[in-house]
Amino acid sequence: MMPEKRRDEIVKRVNQSDRMTVEELTEAFGVSEATIRRDLATLAEDGLIDRFHGGALPASEPTTAAPSLETSLDNPNGKRAIARRAVEELQDGDAVFFDTGQTTMEVAKAIPDGLSLLVATNSPENAFVLRESCGDVKVVGDSLRRSSDALVGPSAESYLRKTNFDLVYLETDAVQSDGGLSVSNEDEARIKSLLCEGGRRVVLVVDGSKFDQQSFREFGTVDDIDVVITDVSLDPEMRALFERAGVEIVAGLALAN
Repeated sequence: MMPEKRRDEIVKRVNQSDRMTVEELTEAFGVSEATIRRDLATLAEDGLIDRFHGGALPASEPTTAAPSLETSLDNPNGKRAIARRAVEELQDGDAVFFDTGQTTMEVAKAIPDGLSLLVATNSPENAFVLRESCGDVKVVGDSLRRSSDALVGPSAESYLRKTNFDLVYLETDAVQSDGGLSVSNEDEARIKSLLCEGGRRVVLVVDGSKFDQQSFREFGTVDDIDVVITDVSLDPEMRALFERAGVEIVAGLALAN
């Protein structure tokens, strides 16, 4: 069962029973306690349940709950559609790097149960999500950028120069009309450039707001990626850019959901 469907079922069961423990949910769904606790954390954040130590209760005051991820995420439906498709790229035993960003976080949340992965990230937020499904997480970087919550710096760059990944989930601030990929900060650009070099398969996860845009520092081009996954349909010019670079295109996911 995919995580999203399982979480929908958890909400139904909690509402029907008025109270369910982690142990009961673990037995009901045949998954680990860590998986159920991750599900409950996500559902509580979305205001769909209330948590207590060891289980969950129906949401008591949904209208006054803390802001949910739906409101904090830009284009949540698009990003989650991208994530559901992106995790299909994973294979058991892969070494995977998760770039910093909202979309890669959604990918981390959508990792199917049962996969054994070696994971690394330069995002503290992604690290906490990945810890729930993957266990140990390698976190790289010297200093935390306030505007993006990305870890950057010499130690991260050194680590990435010496490390190869089976799969890299990459984000960008802009996909330029000439095929360039760019971000707003030079330190982050260096990290992303190294990710393009160190990934055997580089998957660009990008929502429709980033196309035909330009940011401050270019870190690569569409020639540096293997797959692009997006929620929107690409216009003919943008599609042609990816096709000329031999990139596998997965587009229009929002329309398919």
